[in-house]
Amino acid sequence: MALATWITSPDNPLTARVMMNRLWYRHFGRGIVKTPSDFGKLSGGATHPDLLDWLAGQFVNQRWSLKAMHRLMVTSNTYRQSAVPREDGLAVDADNRLLWRKSPVRLDAESLRDAVLAVSGRLNPKMGGPGFRDVSITPNNGTTYYEPIYPHGDEFNRRTVYRFSPRGGRSAILDTFDCPDPSTTAPRRAVTTTPLQALALLNNHFILSKAGAMADRVKTHAKGNLDAQVTQVFRDAFQREPDADELRLAKRLAKEYGLTTLCRSLFNSNEFVILN
Repeated sequence: MALATWITSPDNPLTARVMMNRLWYRHFGRGIVKTPSDFGKLSGGATHPDLLDWLAGQFVNQRWSLKAMHRLMVTSNTYRQSAVPREDGLAVDADNRLLWRKSPVRLDAESLRDAVLAVSGRLNPKMGGPGFRDVSITPNNGTTYYEPIYPHGDEFNRRTVYRFSPRGGRSAILDTFDCPDPSTTAPRRAVTTTPLQALALLNNHFILSKAGAMADRVKTHAKGNLDAQVTQVFRDAFQREPDADELRLAKRLAKEYGLTTLCRSLFNSNEFVILN
């Protein structure tokens, strides 16, 4: 209790500043201080120190409510800017440190898995309680071996935050998208781009099953009407309707290879994986 009281004391502004910097980093892809765990002289300093101080003050005034601060950030004009680059901005600040546009941010591994579950119609919104285990557990002479498995059932379609994450039972889809080793701390995640990510979004067992579930769900709502099925898939995945060329190409793909293949291709698109 003494430690908690000291950490959250009004005389200790560092806690609120660190938390707001990390929250900003999660929404904007880069913190106001670019090193989330280092606010010292080697950190490079804050790009907007007054903003960071103001956010920290608001956090305390909101009784340390993260939900209130999430809402404040995502409804701000800064967050809602277009991600389209401008020549004048690129000439002055190519890294967008001054926030003249919304930097594209790739979904982290857990959010990507949750998004696939949501658009497939299979997301289980159950909260709290024991997590789910998609690994087999084999004790052997004081050592425990974990192997990934692919269980079926609604319990295994819960949000990724409820996944039991042993060090030896890594998930292929999470690993591929830079989910850190659960045995280490990772204040700032690596964001890589590799061919394995595209292959995982085409061939991973989880993706295949959820693409099939998405296709089955859409077929029941628009029986026999391919135009309506393709349009619904775009609405679910991208929150918009396809344009004329997209509709034509998507219908051709669905006719030749099935609606499930179209769902897999949308999961593998930049528009699904990257927030603009």
